This record gives sequence, C-alpha cells and structure tokens, in this order.
Amino acid sequence: MLKLNKKVEKMKKIIGFSFIGLVVGLLVTYLYISAKNNYKLHKVQEKEVVDSIYSSGYIDSVHSVVVKSQVSGYVEKILVRENQDIKKGQTLAIISNPTLTNNLLEIAAQKEFIMKRLKEDSPFLKELRDSVEIKRINLENLKNVYERRKSLFEKGLISRESFEEVEKNLEIAKRDYDKQVKIFEDTVESLKSQLNSLKARKDSIQSEIEKHTIKSPVDGLVLRKFVNEGDYINSMTASNQLFLIGNTQKLETVLNIDEEYIPFVKEGQKVLVILDSYPDDVFEGKIKLIESIVDRNNRTVRVKAEINYHKPVSLGMVVEANIIIGSRRALFIPSNSYKDGYVEIFQNGRIERQPVKVGQKSYDGLLEVKEGLSKGQKVVVR
Repeated sequence: MLKLNKKVEKMKKIIGFSFIGLVVGLLVTYLYISAKNNYKLHKVQEKEVVDSIYSSGYIDSVHSVVVKSQVSGYVEKILVRENQDIKKGQTLAIISNPTLTNNLLEIAAQKEFIMKRLKEDSPFLKELRDSVEIKRINLENLKNVYERRKSLFEKGLISRESFEEVEKNLEIAKRDYDKQVKIFEDTVESLKSQLNSLKARKDSIQSEIEKHTIKSPVDGLVLRKFVNEGDYINSMTASNQLFLIGNTQKLETVLNIDEEYIPFVKEGQKVLVILDSYPDDVFEGKIKLIESIVDRNNRTVRVKAEINYHKPVSLGMVVEANIIIGSRRALFIPSNSYKDGYVEIFQNGRIERQPVKVGQKSYDGLLEVKEGLSKGQKVVVR
C-alpha cells in the first residue's frame, strides 16, 4: 500500500501511522551507550501501520441546489440576499424580456377591440343586424307580392311571365336573406374564435414570462448569489448559475479522490479530517457515498462523507482528509541506522554488518524493514 501513502505526509498530524506495541516499553528505545565507541543500540520494533488515502475537499450542504434560468435575458430584479431564509416557490429574481411584455399589451388591445364589437349594443353588431333586417323586410314584402300574384295568376288575371318573374324575385330575396344571416353568424363566430386564439397566445406568453420569474425549488438559505441586476444570462452556457440554495443544518463533506485510488475506497470506511480553522483538532466520520462519474477535467471522483464536526463550521470550508483503507503490522528501525543496503547489528557481544531491504518512505525518522531483520534484534546507530 506504499503507493497509496505517497500523499499521506501532508497530514502527519492526523495519521502517518499509529504505534501499537505489545508492551508499553516499545515506545522507549533500548539504549546502550559505549563511551569508547560512541554508538547507541536500538531494538527492531514491531508497530502497526495504517494505510490511508489522502484527499482534499470542502464542506457542503446535503440539500444544496443550484438555481438556473430556463431562458436568456438580462437580470431585471434580484429580490433576495445572501444568508436569507426562503421558502419553496418564493421569487428570487426576474429576467427581463420587453418583447413578451409588448406582446401581452398587443393582445390586450386586440381583445378589448373584439370585446367592444361583440357587445350587444355595439355599432358593429347593430350594422350587421340592420343588414339582416333589411333583407328580412325585403323578403317579407316579396312574399306578400308573391301571394297576390299567385292568386291573380290562378284566376287567369295575369300572365305566367308576370307570375314567374315575382317567383324568381322571391327566391333571390330568400338567398340574399340567408346569405346575410350567414354573414352575421360567421362574423360573430369569427370574433369569438379570435378571442379564443388571443387567449391561447396570452397563456403561452404568460407561460414563457413565468420562466422569466426565477423561483426557489426548495426551502433553505441563500448560500451564494452568482449574479447582479443588469447581468446577462445565457441559458445555454455552463455559466448559467443564479443562486445556490441549501440547508446549513445538514452538512456533508465532499472529497475529490484520484480515480486510481477509487477501487480501494468503500462506503463505511473511517475518515479523519482537519481544518485550517482548527489546526489542533481532528474530526472523525465515515464514507457514505461514492459517485459513479469521473470528472474528466481533473480525473477525480466525488466521494461524500459524514463527519462529526464538534466545533462550528461553515459551508465551503476547505478540508484535508485521510480515508483509512486498512492496517498492517511491520518492523521498523531508525533511518540513521541504515546506509546503502546495510545496517550494523549487535549480537553475541560484537557488531556485525547485515544486509537489509527497507521501504522507501520514512515514518517520523523510522524505516520499514522488508527483509533481513527480526523483531528484537539490536541495530547500531552511530
């Protein structure tokens, strides 16, 4: 796990490695002093090494939401401030769109014009009714003429030609009357249809205007305000961010883990965290979620942890953390007892040169022994 620990030195205050001895005396070096030769003897000690993965991150809200705009336009009004408590559905800002407003005014004017024409006493409908009435009177007069001519024709007092002429005029009058009635009905129906069309247009525009009214999707606190009045918002760009809304009572810690280490990270693993605000404190917690998407820009995966912050913290605070992925026991010697692949050991009353293999990493002045020594052997430190 040496590869996993290459970043751990950044947090020696937290973890490095823990020493667990079989007896209390393991933390006390065995010191033998030879005044003549000026050297010390240290026993090879067995200690516990904790393997961890280093990461940095930040404190976030569990239920934070970035509010975006569905439409493009200029920010006309901002109605909230940072750190303000808000409710779901509350208006946060208004995006200006003069075109839509003008369209609504035009629709209102057209509607008013049509409604005036449809009023029962309107001059427009009166003119249409008068035209129908003229045709009706003409039809009634021709009906009377027809009845008289018919009686005269049956008595042989007028010619067939005279009777048929009146009959023809009556048919024309009926057609004219029916046509005028149809004109009246079609005109009224057309006006009503125009009203319905205007209503549909108005609803559509109001729906679009509704998108220009930015509302909060959740209850919470305005954590960040990304825009000011007069700023232009392009709904198609990544910079389309207006507000960050969240709950400061429920916090989580977001860690950015290098993708190469993700196979070693598991939910439930212990996490140790430090903050610059509290350099002497270590906060403990555990991994609760490992996201499944890799950020292609920095090749990291977001990992969320529940940390017990027993002191006041704020959203956005930067943290440094170590995720504990395992532990093992190993042998250690002072780093200044090793040189060029050898140590000197004291046994049978004399000093002998002994080849050893050690790890490349130094643990607070100690080297891990890979091969060549046993627990309890004495190495020389000059």
